[in-house]
Amino acid sequence: MRKIIILDDEVMMLSSLERRIKSENLAYEPHCFSSIKLALAELDKGDCYAFITDVKMPHLTGDQVVNYISKKYPEQPCIVITGQAEKREIRHIMDAGNVKEVIWKPIDFETLVTALDNIAVTE
Repeated sequence: MRKIIILDDEVMMLSSLERRIKSENLAYEPHCFSSIKLALAELDKGDCYAFITDVKMPHLTGDQVVNYISKKYPEQPCIVITGQAEKREIRHIMDAGNVKEVIWKPIDFETLVTALDNIAVTE
């Protein structure tokens, strides 16, 4: 199983993604967090296949999280999800280098799975 960390301040979104990933018997083990601090602590444990983060969150934005990850773990693949980011924000996030995909809310589950599967192809 490949560990994926999912960070979103919307608890319903987290539980929905976790439930769907587990029910599809995919090769991914979701670790879901609404706390940036806890998500980054899990990342520090290592062996993370993908880090998925929302853009708009309280305290830190998704681009700040991605920039932090790209500096500390430059090889860590990230996927960004958003429902309200502007195009200039997305361009800035993509410049972090380790963002493999931007997915718009409402999330199309097949798009997310394809993005996760594509990480293995580019490794």
